Amino acid sequence: MFSLTQNYLTRGFWGDEAWTSLISQLPYLDMLKTTAADFHPPAYYSVVELVYKFLPPTEIVTRSISIIFYFLTLFLVYKLASEIKGPNSAQASMGKKLFGAISTLVVAVNPIFFTYAFEARNYTMFAFAATSSIYFLVKLSSVLNSRLSDSSQTVAQLTGQEKTDNWKIWALLFVFFSTLGIYTHYYMFFTLFAQGLYLLLFDRKIFWRVFLLFVIVGVFYLPWIPFLATQLKSVGQSYWIGGIDGRTHYEAFLRILGGEHKNIFRPFLFGFSIFLLVLGLLQHALRHKFEKPYLLIWLWATIPFILASLPGLRLGELSFPFRPIFFWRYLINTSVPLAMVMVHTSQKFSKTLFYATITILLILSVAVDILTLRRFPYTFHQVYQDKILPEIKPSDKIVTVLPSFAEVLYYRNRFGLRNELIVLPEGQVQFSGKSLLDAYVQNKTVKINDEISGRYFELGPGQNLEIKNAQ
Repeated sequence: MFSLTQNYLTRGFWGDEAWTSLISQLPYLDMLKTTAADFHPPAYYSVVELVYKFLPPTEIVTRSISIIFYFLTLFLVYKLASEIKGPNSAQASMGKKLFGAISTLVVAVNPIFFTYAFEARNYTMFAFAATSSIYFLVKLSSVLNSRLSDSSQTVAQLTGQEKTDNWKIWALLFVFFSTLGIYTHYYMFFTLFAQGLYLLLFDRKIFWRVFLLFVIVGVFYLPWIPFLATQLKSVGQSYWIGGIDGRTHYEAFLRILGGEHKNIFRPFLFGFSIFLLVLGLLQHALRHKFEKPYLLIWLWATIPFILASLPGLRLGELSFPFRPIFFWRYLINTSVPLAMVMVHTSQKFSKTLFYATITILLILSVAVDILTLRRFPYTFHQVYQDKILPEIKPSDKIVTVLPSFAEVLYYRNRFGLRNELIVLPEGQVQFSGKSLLDAYVQNKTVKINDEISGRYFELGPGQNLEIKNAQ
């Protein structure tokens, strides 16, 4: 497994990963302008840029950032699961620490979460921020409800309580990680909405006490609001995310629960996961009661799917405005609560059946993970190494188009080539990433031109390469 993960860590960048590295190599203010002109918040790229101040922008260094956030997320999953384990569990012998450890293990090997732990993208940082925000809301809720149940003290009176309550610390950390989340990925707003809905419906006693914290988060986000508004307007005109059809949500659940790539184990893992999730709903329905902490977990798992579906959704004659923004990869964050729900469902079985269920879940997940890690995609790293470096001359040019621009430029730089890089102007309006191209055109690293002379290497989507001579 170590050899497989090492190979998966060192493989060539695909387009979005190369985009991450290139934008994070720009001067910081240029990076902010570039991400503001695209459709991304800046927190993740700020972290990558900081790391690049001390380490080279290689595949291993860049992906290691995601791996660090992967482990930090697992730590918070352990803390959260240990905190919310219900006292009425049939598995009375299962302590909170054991429940936390098993939940953490199931999340750790979840195929989609595990896969993107090795991607130079913001998904594990987003999951870390979201999980942290949920955890500190649970801690804050526990402290405030405990104090309010003991007496009718007001918030002002609570501030004078002994330091062991630490409610101010939980409030501060909740604000910090919630703010970090929305500066990392826009789908964090859906998680915050799930939290607010939980408080409004099931924890009203502290709703207004916590509502102020949401306001503070909003205040911290004010500097980015103008850029978000511009991005939403731009996306409304043209963006690569397609519409929602009859398979959109099925495909999302299939990938989040069973992994991104087809293999022999994926249908079994997906089916078994769906079985546990449905059974969990039935368990609560038959008891006519949802355990309170898990209401928050269920909302965290489901609300993002619902809210992400509304823009562009059509139901017969009814259609919602705006372009669709539903994309399964942006919902990777929900793999955490979905995994926790499955463990919670299993813990209500007999001891033998519980361990059998968890064992099956883990074996299927690890099998999918191994088959995923055995994939060695052919990238522009190999194209340069095998086909370009042996033949290219200093006078040759490298030509590409916008969809392949980030990878082509990254590996031109990575292999120390100084050949002129030209991007053809065709189709640029239709693709995301134009802001990054503009930044590198402005600093004269790249040219946009459709008149090419001499010999050139034309690289296109799908790692296609043609060597041509222009008269």
